Amino acid sequence: MAAVPDTPLPVPSCPDWTTADLVRHLGRVQRLVNHVIVERLETMPPDRKTMFRAPTDATADDLADWFAEGATALAETFRSTDPKTAVWTWGDVHGVSFWLRMQTIEAAVHRWDLEGAIGSPQPVDKELAGDGVAQFLDDVIPFRRRTKSVPPMEGERYRFRQTDGSGVWSVALEPDGLRPLGEDEPADAELAGTASDLLLFLWHRIPGEPLLVSGDAKALQRFFVLVPTV
Repeated sequence: MAAVPDTPLPVPSCPDWTTADLVRHLGRVQRLVNHVIVERLETMPPDRKTMFRAPTDATADDLADWFAEGATALAETFRSTDPKTAVWTWGDVHGVSFWLRMQTIEAAVHRWDLEGAIGSPQPVDKELAGDGVAQFLDDVIPFRRRTKSVPPMEGERYRFRQTDGSGVWSVALEPDGLRPLGEDEPADAELAGTASDLLLFLWHRIPGEPLLVSGDAKALQRFFVLVPTV
């Protein structure tokens, strides 16, 4: 990740956070995931929201060291653990592979957040970003709908088309669940952009303006009603 400034700066893409808040958040999450994997937990830790509290009065260097310690430990756990190992996750896949995928994507998005606070954010690697788009449709949409109060899905159809590669990701939000949208099926709204911009849009980091939008504008506006942000 980028260096942590001596004086915490606001993070434009996460309005309620400073750079220190962002580092503490990701450091806590990484420690929690490491704990889940090392202990082979099969259920959600009941005290997960209070575990691994970050230092609140640390210097920037101390906070960076604290973060690096947790990130290094998690990376070593991923290297030494079979991805098929069963552990608790918040998704439908209950294994270490879920966390490896999720934490790689989350770290990339938060790297972009931090760079945006201290300078000019660089795009997410397009291969990783493409996997992030697929992961959002596979895992994030069902999770957010399970944990939020949302209106019913009514068959809304969305397509996300990569302009810096050949990736195309489509989904129909049917009343009884998600369904892959066939290549020949029309979408209510289609967004085209780089894989990085598509991922950042889905994570609610950038507005739709950098993307090429076709179809029903109201359907696009409804997307984040049906799939609310965290």
